[in-house]
Amino acid sequence: MRVKIFKGRTIQEAMAAIKEELGPDAMILSTRRVPKSPRDPYAKEMFEIEAAPKADPKEDVAASPKGYVLETKQDEELAPLKDELASIKDLISFVGLESGLDSLMSDHSEAAGLFASLLRSGISEKKAKTILKNASAAMDSDSDQGAGSISIFKKYVIQACLKEIETVDPFAEGPDGMGQPHAAAFVGPTGVGKTTTIAKLAAELKFKRKKSVGLISIDSYRMGAFEQLKSYAAIMGIMCVPAFSRDDLVKALERMRNMDIVLIDTAGHSHSDTARMEEVAQVLDADFKVSVHLVLSMTTGFIDMKTAASAFSALNPESYVFTKIDETGRCGKILDQVGDLKMPISLVTNGQRVPEDLIVPKPQDLLGLMLGRDQG
Repeated sequence: MRVKIFKGRTIQEAMAAIKEELGPDAMILSTRRVPKSPRDPYAKEMFEIEAAPKADPKEDVAASPKGYVLETKQDEELAPLKDELASIKDLISFVGLESGLDSLMSDHSEAAGLFASLLRSGISEKKAKTILKNASAAMDSDSDQGAGSISIFKKYVIQACLKEIETVDPFAEGPDGMGQPHAAAFVGPTGVGKTTTIAKLAAELKFKRKKSVGLISIDSYRMGAFEQLKSYAAIMGIMCVPAFSRDDLVKALERMRNMDIVLIDTAGHSHSDTARMEEVAQVLDADFKVSVHLVLSMTTGFIDMKTAASAFSALNPESYVFTKIDETGRCGKILDQVGDLKMPISLVTNGQRVPEDLIVPKPQDLLGLMLGRDQG
């Protein structure tokens, strides 16, 4: 590996030199801020970036006497840095952004690679900047943090992310003691997986937590919606009834008065369909409390997710349920969403299997899923 060090007065200047000499596929191996010399009052801080051209497997094979690709000790030592820092393409895209992180990078040159990592995970530029600035402030104010390094700064970034996440288990406690079950309705746009999520949750509550569970469907729009939920209920031996009006819901809840928990499946609809939203609100306006939980799919675009959450906030949801996290590598958008409409996260789903692919998350585990890697 032919490693070369590039210097510049700014990260951007050094990056431009790398791109010009080594091309857009070069690998960034390390970054370092070089403080100005106290002996030279006119000196300026410099940045050093260690980079190498992208490896050509054919050249490696040709260089090996037996035709095998050889991995040198230097490659092994640099592997963690390669994994940790973004490639030159990521950093070039970073340079092109109006990041406003110049002062931060003067103190923490490793912020460039971490910023690119946050962007790749699906976190918006605005949220990524906030996280890095909060991490930098926390690190700089901590007298026990020791010498600066990528691994130390990364820990503060993780801590800053964790402060954005709150999780809750709505079913940790039993009935309210008033002779009524804990009734929970799941709302959200069409196709986010509400019915499947309810089936997974029902199995979790009945078989793992030993709760008595009932199911109610108030979805009168989707063809076969009630039949789908009823099929799951039959397999699990759970009562399942339809309710297409407020009176129907009251009667259904009366039938299930002795249950510990009642899960309510609602009709999915567009966030712009205010008439349907009002209809759901009227049905859920029963004589006793029904908690509402907002279901959003991770395959939804960032803007559409934000718009849908804002619309469904009219139903006063108490928690988020994020589905289909296995279908995208950009789950970091969760951080943007929980920052925009502040609510705890109660459930996430990561597949179609019932009941296996349901997670009652802890913040650390959820962050690992969002960033797509081990955060320990």
